[in-house]
Amino acid sequence: MDSTPQTVSTVARGPRRSVRIAALVLVGALAVVTTACSSGSSSSATTTSSTAGGGGATPTTAPSTGLPPIRHVFVIVLENEGYAQTFGDPAADPYLATTLSASGAQLSEYHGIGHFSNDNYIALISGQAPNPDNQADCQVFNDFPTSATVAADGQISDSGCVFPTSVPTVADQLDAAHLTWKAYMQDMGNDPTRESAVCGHPAVGSPDQTQKAVPGDGYATRHDPFVYFHSIIDDTALCDARVVPLGSTSGALPASAPAGTTGLATDLKKVSTTPNLSFITPNLCADGHDAPCVNEAGAATAGANIDAFLSTWVPRITGSPAFRQDGLLIVTFDEADVDGPDQDDSACCNEQPGPAAPLPGLSGPGGGRTGTVLVSPFIRPGTVSAVPYNHYSTLGTIEELFGLAKLGQAATVSATFGHDVFTGTRAAASS
Repeated sequence: MDSTPQTVSTVARGPRRSVRIAALVLVGALAVVTTACSSGSSSSATTTSSTAGGGGATPTTAPSTGLPPIRHVFVIVLENEGYAQTFGDPAADPYLATTLSASGAQLSEYHGIGHFSNDNYIALISGQAPNPDNQADCQVFNDFPTSATVAADGQISDSGCVFPTSVPTVADQLDAAHLTWKAYMQDMGNDPTRESAVCGHPAVGSPDQTQKAVPGDGYATRHDPFVYFHSIIDDTALCDARVVPLGSTSGALPASAPAGTTGLATDLKKVSTTPNLSFITPNLCADGHDAPCVNEAGAATAGANIDAFLSTWVPRITGSPAFRQDGLLIVTFDEADVDGPDQDDSACCNEQPGPAAPLPGLSGPGGGRTGTVLVSPFIRPGTVSAVPYNHYSTLGTIEELFGLAKLGQAATVSATFGHDVFTGTRAAASS
């Protein structure tokens, strides 16, 4: 694809929704029966055909055929917007909804797997279902009870935030396969009194002081899934080297970052320094969570802040040697709105509730329809797929690309990304 940076304008839209922690009283109140694509709201996924921009039929089922030889995956996770508020309203975020979507594949029936945020991030790297603690965004950075057990399907019993070493992640899998990964966290370490510049997280058992942004620092621990696993944080050298600040576009890092730490801009310069998996979390302004913003002078709307971040970083990613060689960029949202007129707790893709939370979406079976965009040399620009996918699909696809076993619900999700997504001529030649 053309990797030349593009300038876009932004248009204001309505105010952000408010998060209601009180919604958690609904957890456990009802039993839920999930189907391959079930709905808790009017925004549920469908499997009916639609037409792409070029007039062809939009796929609604994913072929189970081989994947292209992608070896560098970049994941950017944004916050709290349903499909209708982003891709369905291009004036709100023209870079995401128009420019970026036209550059790759828009997955119009992509869903989050729960509410609120943290459970979605956890699912993306482990396949674990939501539990009451991470549905509440882990206000306290607490361990699971020592009595918790892991079932044959990989799901852990009980409720907690920091998973024991018996629960693996895709990061552990990549390490075992002698592949590389890094998590790039915007603003981490900007205020070293809140969190470290590397592997930033509260002490186990302590309240999380990063639940809200402060002036100059919009890092949120709950949006950094890697620090919720003892298999990572108990290895201090590993975590410090792999969970790092995003840094600036020039490569500058917070002053408290240890010597030798590198951010995304520096790592993108060469194929040899670009991880096989790069997980990128913007700060609470840039990801659309806060509008108005607290940590920096952002725009008035979530869409404008999202576009500013994407239009800054996406061209740098897609113009990098690793991406141009064999890359895949995934831009997704953690969840749709949890309350207000745009509330959506629909689910898809054979999502199942976990042992401790019968309603992953608090009042319904999932995290709602969000949409997602994928860009790759192996994807024809302007591709649209209406195949239902969710975060377990993303994890399962990453594991398939790197030849890894599927963790948790990545093993039972109804579909991973197929030839409905990888439509480019390079993909056809490699399959």
